[in-house]
Amino acid sequence: MTDEYHVEDGLDQGEVWSPILWRIFYDALLARLDKIRENKGYNLNEKKITNLRKGEVDSLNISINVTAFMDDTTIISDNKKNLEEMIDICHQFFDINDIKANVGKYELIKINSEEKELEIEGNVIKKMNNEEGNRYLGVYFRYDNKRKIYKDKIASIINSACNIFNWKKLNEKQIIAVWNIVIIPRIEYQLAAIVLTKNECEKLMTRLNMIIKKRARLARSTPNFVIYDKDIYDVKHIYDLQVEMLCKNLLYQANGNEKLKKLFKIAMSQEQKRIWTSKCPGDLNLIYKIKNNWIIEAIKLLNNENISICDHEVNNNINRNHLIEGGVKDIIEIIDEKNIMKSALSRRNKKVMFIEDVLDIDGVNMKKWKHMCIELGVSTKGKIPKWFKELEGKLIDNTNENTRKIKKEYMGKFERSNININYFDESEKQGKNTIISWNEEGEFPIFAVDKKGSKSKKYKRIGIHYTYKEDTLDWNNSPLLIMCEGCEKNISKKKDNNEKCLIYIENKNSRIIKTRKEEGALKPYETISTLIKKNECIRTISEDEENNEEINRKIDQIDSLIKAEDDFITIMKNSLFENENDRRTKRYYLMIELKKIKSHINSKGKRAFWYNIIWILKEDNVNKEEEILMSASYEIYNENEFKILIRSIIIGLILINGNSEIVLGINENIKKLIKEFIINTSNRKKIDSDYYIELLYIEDFMTKNGINIVEEINEEEAIIMKGIKKRMEQILGKDLKEKKMRYKIEIIENALLINEYNLIWRKNIITGGFRNWRKKVSMALWKNEILNSNKLNDLFILNFKKEFDWRTTLEFISNRTTFTKRQCSSEDTKERSYRIKNLLKDLPTYDTLCKRDVDALENNKCIRCDENEIETWDHVWICNDNEANLDEILRESISKFEEHLNKNGRSEDITILRNHNINIVTILEERSNILLGKSRIWEMLRGVFNDRFNHLTKSKEELMIIKECWNFIYKEFKTRIWLIRCEEVARLEKLKGIQKQDLRKKKRRREQDQREGDSEDENTENKKTNKKDKKKQKKEFDKKINIVTRDRLIGAVTDGNNIEYNWDLTPKSTDLV
Repeated sequence: MTDEYHVEDGLDQGEVWSPILWRIFYDALLARLDKIRENKGYNLNEKKITNLRKGEVDSLNISINVTAFMDDTTIISDNKKNLEEMIDICHQFFDINDIKANVGKYELIKINSEEKELEIEGNVIKKMNNEEGNRYLGVYFRYDNKRKIYKDKIASIINSACNIFNWKKLNEKQIIAVWNIVIIPRIEYQLAAIVLTKNECEKLMTRLNMIIKKRARLARSTPNFVIYDKDIYDVKHIYDLQVEMLCKNLLYQANGNEKLKKLFKIAMSQEQKRIWTSKCPGDLNLIYKIKNNWIIEAIKLLNNENISICDHEVNNNINRNHLIEGGVKDIIEIIDEKNIMKSALSRRNKKVMFIEDVLDIDGVNMKKWKHMCIELGVSTKGKIPKWFKELEGKLIDNTNENTRKIKKEYMGKFERSNININYFDESEKQGKNTIISWNEEGEFPIFAVDKKGSKSKKYKRIGIHYTYKEDTLDWNNSPLLIMCEGCEKNISKKKDNNEKCLIYIENKNSRIIKTRKEEGALKPYETISTLIKKNECIRTISEDEENNEEINRKIDQIDSLIKAEDDFITIMKNSLFENENDRRTKRYYLMIELKKIKSHINSKGKRAFWYNIIWILKEDNVNKEEEILMSASYEIYNENEFKILIRSIIIGLILINGNSEIVLGINENIKKLIKEFIINTSNRKKIDSDYYIELLYIEDFMTKNGINIVEEINEEEAIIMKGIKKRMEQILGKDLKEKKMRYKIEIIENALLINEYNLIWRKNIITGGFRNWRKKVSMALWKNEILNSNKLNDLFILNFKKEFDWRTTLEFISNRTTFTKRQCSSEDTKERSYRIKNLLKDLPTYDTLCKRDVDALENNKCIRCDENEIETWDHVWICNDNEANLDEILRESISKFEEHLNKNGRSEDITILRNHNINIVTILEERSNILLGKSRIWEMLRGVFNDRFNHLTKSKEELMIIKECWNFIYKEFKTRIWLIRCEEVARLEKLKGIQKQDLRKKKRRREQDQREGDSEDENTENKKTNKKDKKKQKKEFDKKINIVTRDRLIGAVTDGNNIEYNWDLTPKSTDLV
């Protein structure tokens, strides 16, 4: 039993269940305020244009008057009077519950109001439109919504943290831990109110970068990927955090609850009008400046990462309403991007959105400015705008001639066409000389002329009833129709006054017929026999369509969802269960089994995996011999059986009828996953699923069709299903062990979409786990920085050969071989700093120090040897002053390592070493395939682990000894060359009077250098310019390669592949550019 709860006066604020208690307590107040929401709250009203030419709009209205979290309450209204009335209601509630409201803590945000003060119970609210912002739930909001206040808040969080980092004696690991665990969540919370640009994020990270590099004993010029890469220091970048957050939160807002959806649609409609375009802002590459619109700023930021939330190239009913109808081609597709926003106000005032708006009715000539304005009913005053002149220059074939004919490529594309249909549409006004006709059971055709609208739920229009003129009936001639004087169909309230007979017009089965006047009556252009046949035909078609609507819908689903050979599609369509029009709940048994066969390289050059799938579907009774059996092969880019099984369930579900139960004979984990997803009521949690769009499709399909997943009735049924599954396994295991099925299928991901807005990267739909996907992309982006770093270019130029094990290399570089991620010490910091500098060839040699303009050094020559050579990183290891050469140290190190093992009593490890020592030496002394002209010892000096060592043995224990030996040899090179070099250089510098702090002082430009620079001749200047141009060209070329490799890595992540083991194999060939 749990401890008893003592009921006291008041509410606990520090308990786990406090939010629930506050919600129960506040519910009465919030319910009362909700009743007056529309009258007293703030109303957002937006007219979303759906068809510009027809003037059709959708109304988007939402009212908000209160938000609350525990005891933090915000009252919102559009005027002072309504605000005071709602505050009065709150105070009445407080008085009833014996609560004293502290008016002194009230804060007011006032927008566009002339009244200066708000007085409550005799107290004037002092905190009004605070310049620093008014705080609500930890976020400061300003009355003018200046983004600076939000940015400054984030900057203050970072600066406060950096001040502590500088003051406290923390090492780089401790700083990173505090940053990732404490500071980053605080920043993420503030990002709910602002979208920072990439440059802003990088500036905010600058100070932290410097602190970490200083504590890590790294140079300022050290590339930032060292800090941010997951396998080295793993610092969380604000920009990465923001994009990851937006990938989830933006979709949640767009597809969440009704209020969030409506607010999102209002923002999108407003942006559509601001740009004045028919296109959806979610599918546009937004390059314009955006102010005070978090949603559009977020979309723009994602655009910069090639991510969109809509793709209208694929015709899909779920997002068709995002576009404005009324034309074929939008004007913004023609005019220059820089003029789109400049011309937006002018185009909006003139109601010009499409190319058709500036063309004559024939679609051949472009209108003149004044002619267009008069036709559109807008003012002709003012100059002809630049955007119209630009359109003239781009559309008109020859502007020099006196003609307005448009160019051939635009000719005929925008001609307007009117198509008349014969079906009656109650929403359209009927023309003259027409009559509406339909058939009813056991009667001649009924005729009516459309008169007015109806208040009936079943019928939308009322018409004047016409009947046949006596003695004019001839089956082969048109009948004469006269106004009915009254019959049983008459619904007029004045039936007894012998006025017109009014009847309801049939909605579904009626059609329009042209008529003419003859002998004082109406005469249709059809004979009686033709009238009856055509009317009956319409009625028959309507009834058949109603009866077959379900099966036709399923056929459409199959066509849109599954890509396969025609034979397989035919098999599926023939396997559809027909609706028997009985109301009993049917029971189906769906069993699915699959098996992976060999992978292959497909036509796109990607490694793909084939899965063979078998479906068995039974109706009513699992013991029935009758069954539907289908088999096919499915291609996928990653080994993901769950995804294949879930998509296989979708294929099976389409075959069964609605209002039914289904027993799934599949993996228990899949059944659990589907059930938990359907039960879960939190959209925010659902969106985290890796199979979100598939599970959402299943949930939506089952809900709409009344299908429920149930368990087996009894143990006998379960045993029979297991027997069927064994039979399926035998088919897959024996008959089709390594062969593909006859039919190859593919699920079309666009057809799975249920939400209006989805995450799309370069036309590839992200199917789920949106934040997790972006985290993997962030990791890939930093790996791409390693791949394209100029300091590591020599290690990756021939990376397709798969010479290096970069997973082991980065583990070694980050010193995780000796210390864990959470262990800290000065020894760990020094060792990691040395290894990073070696990898980058950034050790403090004289050549490196001279490039940094160190004041104490006269030149970059080696002071240890007499060769008068530049002391580069390479020279350090081959200097004549070294006590031994690299090969000698290598061989001696093997012996020393054996002594080390012997000293520690590791006799078994000595045996392993003796089995592999010759191979280790051989591999290291062989020529490197990457560092041309050098042995593999030079790879070791950089800290790069060659993949050949992994193939010396299959035993994990033996490989551990080989790696330990490799580490020992690396340490020997450091001890016997680098450390001795440092001691000798320090001794020689001391003799010259150079101290350690002098090596940190940079040169100052002297007056003589300034004069020499000013007197440079023109020839020298030209050389400098040429050098800058070449440098710029190389930078542009490197940038192109960077983009190509980046997109390949993101593409691999999007395909579901784990790039952790093969990111380094991404080709850097110039052919890709």
